[in-house]
Amino acid sequence: MVLILYIDMDSFFASCEIARHPELKGKPLIVGSNPPETKERGVVQACNYEARKYGIHSAMPTTMAYRLCKDAAYIEADNSYYERVSSEIEALLKGYGLRMEMDSIDEAAIEVESKGKDSALEIAKGIKNSIKNKFGLPCTVGIAKGKIIAKMACDSAKPDGLIAIDDADVNNFLQGLSVGKIPGVGKKTEEKLASLGIKTVKELAKTEPTVLVGALGSFGKELFLIANGNDMSRVVDESPAISVGREKTLEKNANSVEEMSGMISELAHSVIGEVKKKSVAFKSIGVKARYSDFTDRIKSRSLNNYSDSEEILISTAKMLFSELVGKKPIRKIGVRVSSLSQRKGQKSL
Repeated sequence: MVLILYIDMDSFFASCEIARHPELKGKPLIVGSNPPETKERGVVQACNYEARKYGIHSAMPTTMAYRLCKDAAYIEADNSYYERVSSEIEALLKGYGLRMEMDSIDEAAIEVESKGKDSALEIAKGIKNSIKNKFGLPCTVGIAKGKIIAKMACDSAKPDGLIAIDDADVNNFLQGLSVGKIPGVGKKTEEKLASLGIKTVKELAKTEPTVLVGALGSFGKELFLIANGNDMSRVVDESPAISVGREKTLEKNANSVEEMSGMISELAHSVIGEVKKKSVAFKSIGVKARYSDFTDRIKSRSLNNYSDSEEILISTAKMLFSELVGKKPIRKIGVRVSSLSQRKGQKSL
């Protein structure tokens, strides 16, 4: 039986700071975008669960955060430190020798062959203990047959939790959730579903698929399947054999596609160079945006036909990025092609 373990580091930036400042444990902590002496002009980049109890959350102005909790500790974000810890955790997870995918700086998915829920739980406990012992950091793990439901399970068990959802549990688990708990369902999609009278996963599961497709296109069909417990999402092992991608940090945070246009073209040109070097063509294009608070979002689109066109890659990448801008400033972008096939005259992959 194949199961997905979805691992999410709890309050990652704040937990990293508590690991090296143990005197802050148990106290409200804000990780901000400005030095402590200028915190009044800063933005909350992350906070721990003690701070969240006061209503503090990421992207909130620190002036507002301090009105909610005057006694909160404040530390300027150390992004290079968080990236280094993330890389070390990634190396630890890869050491298990399992198919693995990093979803963001603080989230990963692992595919395991297990004899059932109990077997997967034992593996998850080992991972949690290893991360706790080596880094002093808590994480939550959700287990399910598909990556999307595993992530939803993980979200429901935070902080420092562990939960497995099997076939017998999946419908009961899903039906008690709002549609906004499904990964990929943002504010606009939630509003569209609400206009159809759909606010819960239970209501979504009972809606005619044609209605959802009419309102949301192919994503509507995906949502219907997820709502009914049919999750076919799997871990994508990002090896060079199945994808080609490039990422780069922007010199200045961007808020529009126009500001990123030159870098998108540069990354696409580099990707196409590697595609032609490998004599392959691609059928899927994906982009990744890392925001100023170090959260990541990914968008992808499948083409009707295989291609190795730089023009198609650039135009599609810009279209995908248009769906990611405007939420928060973007500090790093990536362009990737996948579903590769050898071009005519070459052996297939």
